[in-house]
Amino acid sequence: MKRLRQVGVLLGALAFAATACGSDGASTTAAPAATAAPAATAAPAATAAPAATAAPVAGQDLVVAIAQDLPVLDGRLPGGSAASFSALRHIAQPLVFFSADGQVLEGVLAESWEQIEPQRWRFKLREGVTFHNGNAFNADSVVHSIGKAIDPDFSPWFRYASGGVIGPAEKVDEYTVDITTEIVAPLMPNILTTIDMVDAAVSDEDQNTNPVGTGPYSFEEFLPRSSLTVNRYDAYWGGTPNYASITFRIIPEQSTRVAALLNDEVSAINAISVEDIQAIEEASNTKIASSATTRHIMIALRGDRDVISDVRIRQAMNYAVDKEAITSTILTGIASPVDGFLAPSMPYARSNLGPWPYDPDKAADLLAEAGYAGESIQIAIGAGRYPSDDLVGLAVVNMLEEAGLNIDLQAVDYSAMQAELGNRIDASYDGWIQGWGASLLDSGGQLNAFFNGTDAALPLFYENAGYKAAAERAAIATNNEERSAAVQEMEDTIWNDAAGIFLYFPVENMGLASNLNGFEARFDEFFFFSGTTLD
Repeated sequence: MKRLRQVGVLLGALAFAATACGSDGASTTAAPAATAAPAATAAPAATAAPAATAAPVAGQDLVVAIAQDLPVLDGRLPGGSAASFSALRHIAQPLVFFSADGQVLEGVLAESWEQIEPQRWRFKLREGVTFHNGNAFNADSVVHSIGKAIDPDFSPWFRYASGGVIGPAEKVDEYTVDITTEIVAPLMPNILTTIDMVDAAVSDEDQNTNPVGTGPYSFEEFLPRSSLTVNRYDAYWGGTPNYASITFRIIPEQSTRVAALLNDEVSAINAISVEDIQAIEEASNTKIASSATTRHIMIALRGDRDVISDVRIRQAMNYAVDKEAITSTILTGIASPVDGFLAPSMPYARSNLGPWPYDPDKAADLLAEAGYAGESIQIAIGAGRYPSDDLVGLAVVNMLEEAGLNIDLQAVDYSAMQAELGNRIDASYDGWIQGWGASLLDSGGQLNAFFNGTDAALPLFYENAGYKAAAERAAIATNNEERSAAVQEMEDTIWNDAAGIFLYFPVENMGLASNLNGFEARFDEFFFFSGTTLD
């Protein structure tokens, strides 16, 4: 009866929001490879840095609507999202990047690479590449860019993955560079997918106001909470880009984004909910592109906060939430309830962890055992980042309250929530809705983004000696057997410790104009338009 009542609450929330759940009907791309060993040589990435696939149309402009604002213009800085990262990657580029399906690590500004010593990798760079200011890209550029990435006075968002792994870069010749590592790190090239190559002549301050890169489009204008415009870079090393400009319009309201697509005002939108998929698929001028993802969406919990520092409280919170009801009503066809922390496509993922079925009676027993006396727990729901995240958050809070927990709900937009979380240790939230995709295809790295104590990318401040020991073994493992055992111990630890309220794995859906061709939905939820055409 309690399960039926929870489903009724969810359906009521949907009705209140005047939404109708439609069938997904969207196909998915191939899942990411089970392992992500770096290639020694690779061709240019089709999505990261493609040559033009058709003759550009003079004056042709592409307009894209995204749900999230761009809090930074320097893609190395924290605070961004998959949408802002995607937009900025039209300007700046890395040495290597994954193919759309995650199967291959491809060269972008690097043409080939090899591990010449246990802690030294040699990269052959692409020649004839220039930054948008006309300066040459070469080995000196890599030395500078890697130096900034490991500079203790510079705090990039990817420090959770690169810190203690990547060492200095050393110039061999004009187009050859060695990148050293602090430890033996077989997956080091994966980390390089996050690091933009920047021009040493451009200051950090200028890179965040007028970014300069080697990509197919150069920065033109940014209007906060309104739009980012980039212009075709005619000297682009990959050939003449297909558009005169790309404008990323920032439209947080989902209904407004969908209307803009259906009315031919924009050619692509992100962050689509269930109720919009059918309308986009049925319209003659639009279509859906979908991909399985590596993202886990959960309610992150602060391990250092008094009430929820008790594992029994955290366990009760997991038993109190009906993940099956959430994914079968609010997220029909675009998400699946988790059965482990790592998505099925991730290396070393497990699907037999348990033990968090919906069991409100068990939740009540654990709260009583812990002596819970109604202490307030502040949870933030930052709407606008994930499809129907506001409804998901309200459903979770309702279930927690029904189980007897006193929840202080902070309903804010995503950017406001991110700003508060930027305060790290001083952030007010005890918990918040949070996702993290494994764009590096590094299972240990994805876990560490949440649970690596004060060094984690996210401010959960989770501390567990067993977890930390397993994480250290995973980082230095030299073969799949050792790494698999260590990563699975990491996953077992946080799962049994109820280190968060584990919710669901989403499917990424992009809405497109029917005449936008060549677009590939990606496993990492990034979206690129360099190789597309409007026909």
